[in-house]
Amino acid sequence: MGRYRGARRLASVVAASALVGTGAFAVTGVAYADESTPEAALETFEAADFAAQAAALPSGLKDAIQRDLGISAEQYLANAEAAKSASEVAASLSAAGVGIEGVAIDGQDVTIYVSADADVDAAVAVGANVKVGEPESGDYSGYDWELKRDHKGGYGYYFPLDDDDHFGGFLRCSVGFSGYTSGGADQFFTAGHCGVDDDYDEFDIPAYHLELDAPIMVDDDIWGEIPGEHVGEVAGGSFNFGPGFDGHDGGLINVTGSAWEGAPLVAGWGGSTGHPDDETVTVYDSIGAVVGAEACKSGATSGWTCGTISEAERSVEFGSGETVTGFIFDACMLGGDSGGSIVVGNYALGVNSGSTFSSCDQSGWGIGYAVEGPDGGSEFSAFGLYGAEWELNVDVNDPSIDEALTSEAGTTIEGSVDNAGANHRVEVSIDELGDFEADLTANGTFAISLDDELEVGAEYAYEAQAFYGNFSQSGVASGSFTVTEGEPEPDVEPLVVDSPNDGQTTSNPRPPFEGTGEPGADVSLTVGDNEFGDTTVADDGTWELSPESNLPRGQRFDATVTQVAGDDVQSVVVSDLGITLPSVSITVPAEGDEVAGDVVFEGTSFPGALIGLQIEGTLSQADEEATLSAASDEAVPADEDEDMVTWEGEFEIDEDGNWSFTPDEALADGEYTFTAFATVEDGDPELTDSEASVDFTVVTRDDDDDDDDTELPDTGSSTLPIILVGVGLLAAGGAAIALRARRNTAAV
Repeated sequence: MGRYRGARRLASVVAASALVGTGAFAVTGVAYADESTPEAALETFEAADFAAQAAALPSGLKDAIQRDLGISAEQYLANAEAAKSASEVAASLSAAGVGIEGVAIDGQDVTIYVSADADVDAAVAVGANVKVGEPESGDYSGYDWELKRDHKGGYGYYFPLDDDDHFGGFLRCSVGFSGYTSGGADQFFTAGHCGVDDDYDEFDIPAYHLELDAPIMVDDDIWGEIPGEHVGEVAGGSFNFGPGFDGHDGGLINVTGSAWEGAPLVAGWGGSTGHPDDETVTVYDSIGAVVGAEACKSGATSGWTCGTISEAERSVEFGSGETVTGFIFDACMLGGDSGGSIVVGNYALGVNSGSTFSSCDQSGWGIGYAVEGPDGGSEFSAFGLYGAEWELNVDVNDPSIDEALTSEAGTTIEGSVDNAGANHRVEVSIDELGDFEADLTANGTFAISLDDELEVGAEYAYEAQAFYGNFSQSGVASGSFTVTEGEPEPDVEPLVVDSPNDGQTTSNPRPPFEGTGEPGADVSLTVGDNEFGDTTVADDGTWELSPESNLPRGQRFDATVTQVAGDDVQSVVVSDLGITLPSVSITVPAEGDEVAGDVVFEGTSFPGALIGLQIEGTLSQADEEATLSAASDEAVPADEDEDMVTWEGEFEIDEDGNWSFTPDEALADGEYTFTAFATVEDGDPELTDSEASVDFTVVTRDDDDDDDDTELPDTGSSTLPIILVGVGLLAAGGAAIALRARRNTAAV
């Protein structure tokens, strides 16, 4: 454009010189000196000079130019430049005092309307056709003017039904996602079962907008809004549902109503329960179903609800016998939500199909029919059904060129597009260098490579436009960049940690970390300030790292994996990991043992463990039974609870967590259940707490070699207090302690 503006300036100077040669001239009755003459003149432009600029125009725009205007894109641009020139000349004349009433152009033929005969010569001097008076005005009184409204996903719509089953009623659903036909016309995606009758035949009646101030479950007064604005009609043959379409639930509606135009937006419902146009969500791209991803749905009945994807693709059978294949998640959807939008972030995931919910106060499961399927090419998706016949409408941000690095090896020009990815592309026109097209990476960046080394410090102007498919596009962004010396960082494969996953637990204190990255790069593992090992990415891009020492046990922690490839450093944090401590065990007595009353209890745990012991027993004497149970780890002292008693004994635990307890008094004959608990202070109970139990029997035996003929003390008398082992929490190192127990006074 710079060269054309330069040519225009030269023509302006020539025109001014010609005016100077005439001395002075009259304008609206006032004499002007030579130096006050406007330096402006009309210009014409050759279409051939705009070939490069026309090539950079979107194909849809070029088609529209040819279809609606009947001229080439090159001629359109040349005429646009002529119109720009006419506007600037008229403004210049007006600023100089010439009475200007209006400007008109036919191709490049310009007519300037002036206020009086005295203004004619000035307008003629700049090369215009001149008319005195005001331009003709059109008559628009017969038109019904209205604002176009964005047609958004999540809106309610309905088909009016007038048959034996639905006389005077209607079938309502929700809008999925705005899109385009292969020719660029607005067309939205919805559920297939919304557009068929009881015999699975497509409706041949128009669809209407359901005007709502809130989701229907919040404000169910919708009858006053019937009929609403006309939206459009079923796209013939697009509704797939029922016998012969097993697994499919998709359909398309042509947006032909004059009040609407498609938009890459989803109704926000004020977050959940408000107006559909409050807090609208913008759609930037599509996404396949990923198990564990959080997905949210918009619908006219229940507004926004969210859940987690539990299966990426699953076939379910409805109670009426039809089968649908889609992704399963646990967001509430109710009748009338069908067809509405399901998103992951700002990405289109699918449309509401069916659910097990009868109300959103209950739990249940929903199934969504995908936009693209879990792997991008699933048969059971909009892309699988329609291929190139339907295209998602997305919002595309303007591109920018961020850096240009040059060296003897050539020049790399790098840029980016916010919220864009691998489905996008850019077209860039750079002054003196030419026109380029580039695909975007998954993170929205692009690069243009030149074999030539450009001059360091040189500045280049550019125009760029980003595209998604054939019809979603950004504006034309213009800017400039300065060439700097250096080579761009080589493309580095991203660091990926495949295992372990966030929140995962294991009993292995040195769990292997695995993933992919840049071949030859160094990968290290740290937790906090401590490093636990490193490795090198193999030639096939895989890596595995086993910690050189035990990771923190008994509490949650974040592990950071870092990849260093030259100057490129990437880190991935695996959060909320947990290493479980070894479970407590009882080695003496063993399950089912018969032991003497002076049994010594033994077991294992882990270093630093706090151990609790509990015993329950049933003794029979004088036809009386008592059930004995110990206190919990929150036992209160005996003087604070009359049911608490003390049993003296010696507890020992070594540095490895091996423990023993020797009661001061022997147990009476009977059957017992003995339980050991293990925990640590300030630990995560899920990772630290464990218990083990054994059933055993105490049996008193005669000892023929016992000269003293002593017997175990009789503690089972119904006239004496019943004393048990209770719970004690002990630090490693062991000491004699008093264990407390709760005594039950009645049998259970």
